[in-house]
Amino acid sequence: MTARRYPAAVWVDDTLSLRLATDADAALISGWTQAREVYAFWGGAPLTVAEVLDKYTGRRAPQVASYLVIDGDNPAGYLQAWQAESCCGLDLFIAAHAQGRGIGPRAVRSLALELDRLGWRPLTVDPVVGNDRAVRAWRAAGFVMTDGRGVDHGQPTQVMVFAGE
Repeated sequence: MTARRYPAAVWVDDTLSLRLATDADAALISGWTQAREVYAFWGGAPLTVAEVLDKYTGRRAPQVASYLVIDGDNPAGYLQAWQAESCCGLDLFIAAHAQGRGIGPRAVRSLALELDRLGWRPLTVDPVVGNDRAVRAWRAAGFVMTDGRGVDHGQPTQVMVFAGE
């Protein structure tokens, strides 16, 4: 598989942007995962700084692009884009303090449009079955439900695909 290109930064609008995560962000990302609102649907347990360094700060590039979601000047969440042989996908969590403000769908849609332009297709997500809030957010970002199912960290998931513009 040839790795696809991905943007180093994405400006969503005047107040929201994405930038590549670095090792310096590991403690922040780990801290976010200590909140039940985050870890309940992100692996089921809080992440240590070592786990974050291993998987969520850019060390898996170019197969995985790890981004921080920045609201104004404040980090507000984590968004990753990954590539496999037959598809590409996104995973997202918004920090507990920033949830419920529409940040996720805005950030996801902007990155999905950029990746779509770069040929990342099909672009999928797989929210945990029963995570209705995530399904609503992915829908707001332009993803539609498919018949596909999966399992992530032992939890059943439902596959959604980006419908484009």
